[in-house]
Amino acid sequence: MYNNLEIAKANNIKSFGKAHKLYRKRISTITNVDELKEYLNVLNVFLYTYFLCKYKKDLSDKVHRNSIAIANFISREELANYGESMLTTYRDSLLLGISESDHELVEGAISYINKNFRDKITLSDTAKKLHISKNYLCHLFTQETGYRFCEYINIKRIGYAKELISENKKNFEFISCYCGFSSQSHFSTTFKKYTGITPNEYKQMVLKQEVTV
Repeated sequence: MYNNLEIAKANNIKSFGKAHKLYRKRISTITNVDELKEYLNVLNVFLYTYFLCKYKKDLSDKVHRNSIAIANFISREELANYGESMLTTYRDSLLLGISESDHELVEGAISYINKNFRDKITLSDTAKKLHISKNYLCHLFTQETGYRFCEYINIKRIGYAKELISENKKNFEFISCYCGFSSQSHFSTTFKKYTGITPNEYKQMVLKQEVTV
């Protein structure tokens, strides 16, 4: 049984390249055509269910067309390529119904976050800056980026924190405050949630890498 959650999570506007890499790695061990068909059917249904639950998109027509197409292919290469095409069409569904002005709104929100992520940023404040409701911004942001508003802020903050840790000039208390976290414990918890390791473990890993270079 294959776990397709990682592929589904990566299959969004920002990181679809990762989804394709994960997919290629997953199918590299499947040489039998019938087994690959079975896997693609499972992946197809999983993506449909994931997009329905996470993005509230009912793509029942797409899952049906994919099922028919998979059944009609006879070579492994055709099936493998169709699997990538399937990922792309699911991802592109995130753009359906988003107007050019909506794209500009999300870009404006991302720009605002990138400039102010070290300060306290709320969905309400950002929506006011863009002159739209917070519920509408929340919907648009997730629909276009694949991330919840707060997730994107945390990812931005953690990325900057990793840079500061790698420089090895500031302590964790300074870094947590400078990157916009409410406390050092909040910083540590969030860091581990998004990286799988604690800030100190990351620091030790960086130091070891510098020694071996």
